[in-house]
Amino acid sequence: MAEHAAVVAELICPTAAVTVPLSDSRGAVVAATITAPTRLPRFDNSAVDGFAITGADRVRAVSDHRDLELVGQINAGAGENQALTAGSALRIMTGAPVPDGVDAVVAQEYVARDGDRICVAGDISAGLNIRVAGEEVRDGDVIARRGTLMTAGLVGLCAALGVTAVEVHAPLRVAVLSTGTELVEATPGASRREPGPGEVFASNAIMLTHAIAGCGATVVHTAMVSDDPQEFLAAMTRASALADVVITSGGIGFGDRDVVKSTLRSRGVDMCTVNMRPGRPQGAGRFGGAAVVTLPGNPMAALASFEAFVRPSLRAAMEYTGDERRTVHAQLGHSIQPRPGTVQFVLGLVTLTPPRSVPVVELAVGRRGLSAVIDTNCFAFLDADRSRLAAGDLVVVTAEGGVPG
Repeated sequence: MAEHAAVVAELICPTAAVTVPLSDSRGAVVAATITAPTRLPRFDNSAVDGFAITGADRVRAVSDHRDLELVGQINAGAGENQALTAGSALRIMTGAPVPDGVDAVVAQEYVARDGDRICVAGDISAGLNIRVAGEEVRDGDVIARRGTLMTAGLVGLCAALGVTAVEVHAPLRVAVLSTGTELVEATPGASRREPGPGEVFASNAIMLTHAIAGCGATVVHTAMVSDDPQEFLAAMTRASALADVVITSGGIGFGDRDVVKSTLRSRGVDMCTVNMRPGRPQGAGRFGGAAVVTLPGNPMAALASFEAFVRPSLRAAMEYTGDERRTVHAQLGHSIQPRPGTVQFVLGLVTLTPPRSVPVVELAVGRRGLSAVIDTNCFAFLDADRSRLAAGDLVVVTAEGGVPG
């Protein structure tokens, strides 16, 4: 597995850095450090709807009820500076600039109001409900380093700081070819055709397209191709002209009609078997100007192979230094007899129930194919050197998002 992963990683070349509008950067990877061009907040402002008071009135409020005169109101977006003196107060809205002389903002629910007078009492701390200029971000602070993913939150922060463009790694252009004369595409409406005898609905192309998009790459071309060598060769020529990477599924096994293997083996793509299950047959190389990774046609094998070899390489080529997958050790909830000598990828459900401190994983060992995705949230990796695993034994699990532990 490590040898084949290294081959795939070497084939998929890093993408160039490009400057894009902030609105187009979601999901891309930062190529150059982003620093704050200004501070945040830009000015002292109120964190609540309430009443602005002076330091002298704040101190007096501790010892006696303080009756203050309302002398004005400040709304968000106000540009004028209304100075405040002792004995008076200003009505102030959330986000409005705090004027000179204000020491605290008392939330409206803690103030008694009678016309243009208010009564303030209690222990009010200095700076209460005032967001100080620069307390979140200072001018020149680093807000994103190389290799950081441009998440929705980071895009929002950049926008709040007035950043309009960022330098990111261009997404890889990926084409997906799904092979097999037996494949029928599920389409809606009048154009829908049900599979005939020996035919099946295609699933790999749409599955891999979603997986690729989840890596931050761009799918530029998809096609279903029959097992005819000339048709497949023509499809490969088109795909390699459009994409940086072409991913195929199917046609790389040990049969007489494995069109991908028979067509590409003599054209610069090495075919091999890898010590994993599912997904023993694999292939990688170059065709035209594109890197080519060939995956098995079995949908579960295609998904496991993508996770093991393609996804890490796509991420690395786009200079992504983090990973939204989380890998932990989990205890098996039951015993299992893996196939010795082969690394197995098995879907499972990993949970963490207090007072346990270690997650427990239940493997979908009784299901075949993609039905294993039902009520599962992780891949478990079963070592090649274990012939039996008992309940409570630790295995490695990885999943998108929050694996507990």
